[in-house]
Amino acid sequence: MPRKPRMISSTGIYHITLRSVNQHIIFEEDSDYRKFLFLLSDCRKNYDIEIYAYCLMDNHVHLLLYSPPEQLSHFFQSLGTRFVRWYNSKYLRTGHLFQERFHSMAIESDAYFLSALLYIHNNPVKANICRSPSEYRWSSFNAYYGGQNHLVNTSVACGIAGSGDSLRHYFALNSEAPENELFSDIHRGANHYYTDENALKIFKAVTNLSSTADAAGLERVKRNAYVRLLRKKGVTVKQVARIMGISPTTIKRICNVDH
Repeated sequence: MPRKPRMISSTGIYHITLRSVNQHIIFEEDSDYRKFLFLLSDCRKNYDIEIYAYCLMDNHVHLLLYSPPEQLSHFFQSLGTRFVRWYNSKYLRTGHLFQERFHSMAIESDAYFLSALLYIHNNPVKANICRSPSEYRWSSFNAYYGGQNHLVNTSVACGIAGSGDSLRHYFALNSEAPENELFSDIHRGANHYYTDENALKIFKAVTNLSSTADAAGLERVKRNAYVRLLRKKGVTVKQVARIMGISPTTIKRICNVDH
């Protein structure tokens, strides 16, 4: 089966996940983490890459970054080749270390940017490695609290939040919250996240209806067509359910079965 084409971000910003083959441990010692970060910093100098966040887990890596679309694959090919060559030499092994294709999610809104930033830094907490993101050494979290980190550009996130203090307030407010609808969509691999306000705008543009109340009068075939189109545009199941006035179970049935 041919692979789906990679979604191009209109902002140039992506949430990238690099996973090892067969969940192989990538980072066994501190020197492994340090080498990867050194190569990440070194490789980005050859490309128009900006790093906004990173988190190195034992068998996968999360990155939030900016890249022109024509450079993204070349950048990761260079990074992966250099690290795997070093790693295989150190551990006297051969073959691939990372899965052949890295996973990318297009970041299309400020809200999704901040949520991806939080999600990435919360990975060690979710994995029960530490109690707070600040305790984890191999992420960029502390760069947003004044820590020295020349690899990470913190100004974009602070600008989106309004200030460094506002961003830290956002972290404090959300870091210990249960995984919400947005985090669930990120984990499942959704390519977009829209606020309810933006989802409503998409609904009106797609349907030409003036309000969500008008959705109740739609005939079934037209309603189902709109449901599929809203989901295709990245509106979440729960948002579509609220807008259309039907249950999430019905939304899933329409999108997966009822054609």
